[in-house]
Formats: sequence, C-alpha cells, structure tokens
Amino acid sequence: MPDWIVHLAVAWIVCRLLRLRYPQFNPANTVLVMVGSLFPDAIKISILAELAGYDVWDYIYVLHLPVGTFLLAGIAALFFQEKKMAFLFLSMGIVVHYLLDLLLIQVGYGMALFYPVNWTGFTLNLIPNDDYYITILALFLALMVYLVSRWVEKKNQTS
Repeated sequence: MPDWIVHLAVAWIVCRLLRLRYPQFNPANTVLVMVGSLFPDAIKISILAELAGYDVWDYIYVLHLPVGTFLLAGIAALFFQEKKMAFLFLSMGIVVHYLLDLLLIQVGYGMALFYPVNWTGFTLNLIPNDDYYITILALFLALMVYLVSRWVEKKNQTS
C-alpha cells in the first residue's frame, strides 16, 4: 500500500464522515488529522540523510513507534493556540496511520506498538506492501464519501 496517499485519503474519509455529526471536524481540524496521519512516516527523512552520506536510521527509528510519534505530535501541538485540541486531532491521525499499518504484511516481526514497555510486534498480515489496488480503493471511497456528504449537507441546508 503506497503510504501517503492511502493514509491521507483514509484520514480525510474518517473526518468527513465524522463532520456530518460533529462540527469540530471542520476543514482546519481535518488537515490536522491528515498531517498527523503522516507523522509516523517522518522516518523517511532517513532516505534524504542517506543520500547526503549520513546513517541516521538508528536515531530516528523511534519516530515510527507510537511513543516517538505521539511525542512528535506533542511538540507540534505547542505551535498552536489551542494546544490540547491540536494534539488530539494530530493523535487521531496517528491512530489512523497505525490502524492502517496493522493491516500490512510485515517483513519483520511487526510493529512494536507498546515500546518501550514491550517489544512484541503486531501485524494482521492482510495486505501486501505493493498492493496498489488499495490506493485505488481508498481514492474511490474518498470520492464517494465526498459526493454523498456533499449531497447530505445540501439536503440539510434546504430543510
């Protein structure tokens, strides 16, 4: 599953559906959830560092573990006026990311969700990493959710 497209699409779908019931899921907060869904992949910075001749993988691997990702969300939330709400929306995106990653067939032992308490790896081994049909499905679902939610919002405005 191509990471960023699917993570962004699913985060957007979740927020768009929740917006029908909860007004807090406005476009600004939806963006926070979408950005949060990319936080665990901040470790991709190591690819750029590797091109520059530096091996930083061991130092930033913790960013793809929940403890590191939520710490990163806490630091990012400090830049917002409503820190608590920003942290909660970023955290929701992080949770969406990890739920999607649990579906992947892991090359290793899985994701260490409870690090540093426990190194046990978790995975459901359902979707191969290179399955691009998941991307198409996520984008199709996003389009359907967009069309239906827009129709529902227009219907509610005329009522």
